[in-house]
Amino acid sequence: MNWKILALLPALTLATAVPAYSLTNNKTHTTATHIAQATPQGNTIKKPNAAPKINAKRKSNNVARRSTGSVLTVGSRGETVKTVQNSLKQQGFYTGSVNGVFDNKTRAAAIKFQKSKGLRADGIIGRRTLAALK
Repeated sequence: MNWKILALLPALTLATAVPAYSLTNNKTHTTATHIAQATPQGNTIKKPNAAPKINAKRKSNNVARRSTGSVLTVGSRGETVKTVQNSLKQQGFYTGSVNGVFDNKTRAAAIKFQKSKGLRADGIIGRRTLAALK
């Protein structure tokens, strides 16, 4: 073979693999337009199926906002909090006022109670802690 053809062979293979662009000069501006290349049927590259992005809102990890009402944490309010505070006070873990507001004092008392009962001491009053309080 001719050495000139051999020297151009890598450039030719690269030119067939990369999409071509041409510049068009107008009097007002220069634009680049894409020239479509025909690819042989046997050399098509299949892209892996990408999972579509879902714009759904992420579930919050804030357990204080659960709608079940059976989970209490800092910021919770209501009669259930008063009941928990009364139970913790009767057992000697809570020394604050029973006001129905789950504050840091209530959380600290819940942690002490959970440790004493061998529960996970996270300061969150869930169904296991409620069952142990009764």
